[in-house]
Amino acid sequence: MNIFRRNASRQRVERLIREGVGLNEASWTLAGGEVTADLHEGIVAWVRESMAAMRRPYGIDQVAVALACRDDDGQVVCSNSLGVVRPSAFYGSEGDDRIAAFLGDLDAVPAGKRREVVGALLSLGDLAYELNLPKAA
Repeated sequence: MNIFRRNASRQRVERLIREGVGLNEASWTLAGGEVTADLHEGIVAWVRESMAAMRRPYGIDQVAVALACRDDDGQVVCSNSLGVVRPSAFYGSEGDDRIAAFLGDLDAVPAGKRREVVGALLSLGDLAYELNLPKAA
């Protein structure tokens, strides 16, 4: 019976994510394919802003963050998952280092193929809240 409950829970989480629950997205156009310090700062600011707006039932405050770069045709030319982290990572050097590592990987992509950077942040607290776990947020 547990397997049916796990499958139902997984399907419900997948449905909530498809509906956009807990999901924040952003994009940054790369003028001339240039990777700048402003891009790095913009990504950090977006992550912090997204985290500030999320729910934290029972202290569930972890987020999953992913970044990608697309070319003019919308094809992904570089991507990186920053993993599941706590907000404190983005108020110290750990988050900055992870974003810098993605931007370093992006340097390996020819400038002509770098059109825009897209980011996705998934709030696990928002998902927990919507799953009707006891609400403490």
